[in-house]
Order: sequence, then C-alpha cells, then structure tokens
Amino acid sequence: MSDVSFDNLVTLYRAAVFTDGRKGSLDIANQEICNALGACLDDPHEYAVKIIENRSAVVVGKTVRVEFGDPRPGLGLLADDVAGLLKAPRNRLNEPKNYFVLDCKFAKTDPEPPLEVQRYRRVLKLIGLLETVAAYLDKDAGKLVFVHGGRFEMPVKYSSKDLAGMDETATDKLLAFVGDDAFNEKKLGILEGAIRETCQPYAEADRFKGFLANLPELSEKATHGYRVFISEFSYDKIRDSLETAKVEYAAKIHKAFTDIQTQILTIPVATVVVATQMKAANNYGYEFWVNTAVLAGVWVFAILVTFLLVNQRFTLAVLDSEITRQQEQTEKNYRDIAGQFSGVFEFLQKRLWWQRFALKAVGVVLAIGFVLAHFVYYTLTNPEMDSKTAQKTEVFHKEEKAAALTARGVSASSAPATGVASAAFVPPSSAAAVPMTSSLAAASGASAASAASVPDDSKKQ
Repeated sequence: MSDVSFDNLVTLYRAAVFTDGRKGSLDIANQEICNALGACLDDPHEYAVKIIENRSAVVVGKTVRVEFGDPRPGLGLLADDVAGLLKAPRNRLNEPKNYFVLDCKFAKTDPEPPLEVQRYRRVLKLIGLLETVAAYLDKDAGKLVFVHGGRFEMPVKYSSKDLAGMDETATDKLLAFVGDDAFNEKKLGILEGAIRETCQPYAEADRFKGFLANLPELSEKATHGYRVFISEFSYDKIRDSLETAKVEYAAKIHKAFTDIQTQILTIPVATVVVATQMKAANNYGYEFWVNTAVLAGVWVFAILVTFLLVNQRFTLAVLDSEITRQQEQTEKNYRDIAGQFSGVFEFLQKRLWWQRFALKAVGVVLAIGFVLAHFVYYTLTNPEMDSKTAQKTEVFHKEEKAAALTARGVSASSAPATGVASAAFVPPSSAAAVPMTSSLAAASGASAASAASVPDDSKKQ
C-alpha cells in the first residue's frame, strides 16, 4: 500500500536526472511535478529535498537543480541500489513499507520489478520458508534457530552479490518443495536435516551465504530424502498403525469399567442385601445399634464407590481428548486418505459413550440401593415411638391399680352393697374420679345405716 506523502517523492525521483550521486536537475514539465516539489520544499525535515535556485523558480516549464537526502525513516527509504537497500538488517528479513531504488528507478509499487529486486523478493520467500522449518526466527538478532538434533543458529546475512549468484531454478524448486499436503510436516523435517548437512561446514556468520550458494545441492538432498520416505510409506502401514491404536484405546476404555468391577458387583450386597439384616428395634437396645452400624456401613460404601465413579469419568475424559488429538493428527498428516479411517475413531467414540452410560447406570443403581437402605432402617428402627407407648401403658396400669385399692378399702369398712356396686361401676380410665366417687359412696352408705337404727331405739324406749 503506497503512502501519499511518499508518492510526492517518487514523482520527483522519477523526473530528476542524477549527475552526481543524489544531485541532479529536475525539469518541472507539468503541474503534478510542480505540486510535488512545492509540497516537499514546504517540509524539508520530512522529505529532505533542496533546490539551488530561489523558491520562485518552482513553476511549470522551468528546470531547477535539486539535491535529495534521506527522508524520515517512517516515511520511506531512498536507496542508491539494492546493496543500499540491504544495509539495514531489518530489510534483509522483510521488504520495507516504501522505498525507491535510484539506479533502476524502481519503486515498491511498480508492477514490473527488475531482476535484482526479483531475486531479493525470492530470498525473502526463502527466509519465510526457513522460519517455518526452524524453531523460531529471532528478528531482533536477525538469525534463524534450529533445535532438532541440537541447537543450530544461522544469522541472516547476505549482500547483493549473494543475490546475483542465486540459482533461480533451484530456488523455485525449493519453494515448491514444501506445500499444504499430507506429508508437509515430514517434508519440513527432511528440509531441516538437509540445511544442517549443507551449512554445517561454514562459519556461523557465513551459513546463510553458504545456503544461498548451495541451493541446487540443498534442493537435491531434500528431494532425495522425500523419495526415500515415500518408498517406505504405504497405505497398509497407516492402517496397521491405526488398528493397533484402536485396540490399545479400546482396552484402556474397557479398563475404566473393569477396574471397579468388583466394587460394582458388591453394590447389591452392600445396600439391598445388607438392609435385610436389619431387625425391628423399638427401643435403644441391641437391635437399634446393629441397624445403625449397618446403615453407617452403607454410607461408607456409597461414598467410596462414588469417588471411584467420578475418577473413572475423569479417566474417560482424558481418553476422549487423546483420541480426538489422534484423529486430528491423522487428518492433518494424511489428509487425502484420512476419510478411509474414520470408522476407527467412530468405533472408539461409541465405546466411550457406552462406558459413560454404564457408569451413569451404576450411579443410579447405587442411589436406589442407598435410598432403599434408609427406608428399611427408618421403617424398622423407631425406639422413640416404643418409649411413648410404654409410658402410656405404665400410666394405665397405675390408674387401674389405684382403683382396685380404693375398692378394697370400701369393702373392708362394711359398706352397703349399693355403695360397693356403685364403686364397681367406676370406669378404670377415670383415675382422678375414683377416689371422689368412692368417698361419696361411703358417705351415702353411712347415712343409710344411721337412719335405719333410729326406729329400733324408739321402740326400746
């Protein structure tokens, strides 16, 4: 993308005739050149443009003597040639945002770059490829770092002479070597090995120059290594590898259930069958404590089995993520034939689903047994109700005994039959009324006896 401010400079650079380095003459042939020159003269710190003549000479049709300096770095770069373009280390890694090369009158936005600029851009593409092959590109230090097989550094240093000696055919072949296919990762590894082997004899500072000088040899080594790999590759090997992985993952999935199989089989015994060992407990005696101990055992068993079930679910989650990673790796490495092995991963996903379902079912059975054990316990064990019943029975017996004692006392004092009869009809449940009724009956009997003795005394007189 061009900069409008830098475009003013490009207009002047193209129109100027250089006679002494960056000095020359400028023919103001049209209004565009006149406007561009006026804008640049208005801000000399930004554009670094000077003229020998007076400012009044800047009119269409005139020719002025000009001198160009380096514009502000953020605006763009003015290079005498490609060698000047490569002086800044950062320009060896990335093409500047805006620049103009004086010797070939080329600006970055021009559609047809000269041969030297084409080579420069090819080298930048190679550096982009090497950045993919290497562990990383240290842009501050300007060097590539490889780590496979030991640390190996390659400072990115080259000049226009190195560009001139490049083999264009080998460069294009090497750029086309790595693509977006099923074996891209393998190709990167092969290329890294070829780079190490080719550049190892050079001093560290000259390794990149050696890399550019030996592009044909490097390309041949990479191609040969890939051919060897292809000769060893076969569809059957991939299939056998995935089938082996299928068996291993299936065994791990099944193991998540078989590891707790013994605990699962004891769930009915530890919950339902144990509940049948409970006895009716209507007081805080032996049966009560036996039932409570049985229920406590059910609690301990349920907690431990719950921990086991949660742990096994975590194990299945780890296996799920590992199978997904393996599937993604297969699709990435063998994109063209990955669809033929989709059944392997579908089978494993189904096994995972069934194992998760089985663990959930075990959890439901455990919960049912746990609830049933509590139901049986609270049905058979109720000592508080038995205590209340015993208290009521004891009160009733005390009331009945008190009534009997009262009745015997009345009989011993020669109470009339009517009094005894009336006492006999007192309800035993009315404990508070018995003494009062008995007293009234005794008083009534005594009155009747004294009334009967009065006539006998009269007769004697």
